[in-house]
Amino acid sequence: MDNPFIIPTNPTPKEIIELTACATNTLALVSEKLARYKNVMADAEDLLKQIQSEKLLLYMEQYPKANQLKLKALVDVDTDVQQTKSVYKEAKAKVVLTETEYKTWDNRFICLRKIASIMETELKSIR
Repeated sequence: MDNPFIIPTNPTPKEIIELTACATNTLALVSEKLARYKNVMADAEDLLKQIQSEKLLLYMEQYPKANQLKLKALVDVDTDVQQTKSVYKEAKAKVVLTETEYKTWDNRFICLRKIASIMETELKSIR
């Protein structure tokens, strides 16, 4: 978003409607982005597990007398495993950042609803 999202100290009903629409639209977009990132992260995690299993089987064949600790170390330093871990970590970081963005926009939306509710109560008490 180009302009910072600022809720005025004493917003007009029109401002509340506009800001609520902006927050709602942004929540929807961020939610879609979060779903995409979660799918990428899940795919990367599945691929990581698959590659780790394949490499473990490979190293078990190559080093039949190796203990589990050595086999795990061989799998952990494998370049394919390292690359897949990197993709997984990047996807996980994007999920965390997007979840934070979603929570921020959700808090803004809740704030706007509370302000609107207070304004409605004030208007009813004036009548």
